Amino acid sequence: MYSNYEKSKSLNWEEIKIPRIINTITIGLIVIGTLIVQYLVPLHELFDLIKQTPLLILAFLLTTFVYIVLHELIHGILMRCYSGISPQYGFSGPFIFAKSEAIFTKSAYIIITLAPMIVLGVICSLLFFITSGAGIWFALYVWVLNLYTSRGDLQAVILLKGLPSTYSIKDDGDSVHILKQTY
Repeated sequence: MYSNYEKSKSLNWEEIKIPRIINTITIGLIVIGTLIVQYLVPLHELFDLIKQTPLLILAFLLTTFVYIVLHELIHGILMRCYSGISPQYGFSGPFIFAKSEAIFTKSAYIIITLAPMIVLGVICSLLFFITSGAGIWFALYVWVLNLYTSRGDLQAVILLKGLPSTYSIKDDGDSVHILKQTY
């Protein structure tokens, strides 16, 4: 496959189920976040705003698309930073992905994997502080998107964290190859 590397294992993301614990924690955080926002700004205020400005529904849909693109761009930017190789972007079923021809160290790949969740999570947190009224529901929506779309990234970290630090990772977007250096 690659000189000086031997494939140890391959993971196809479409075949791997997200662990129940990640889903449970995600749902729990979403419920807690929703209850807090409901306490601060009743949901009917959002519905009243949507009745006055129906195009707001399009804003939520557009936000979903922009968020997913930003998420993958962050992966791609860090792939380029760690390797110097331009990433490629594509689709696999309903998913958008970033991939690279580079081989990454385990620690670099974990940073690449977690970066969108952290960067966009900070932005979501800031949205809570700079929005008011029904806009807080919009901030919650972006926060929920962040949690939901980051589940696969968390799964990758869980699967990779037990590997020796000497292993390397090749990301094909819809699958990941775990490589052992042969020297």
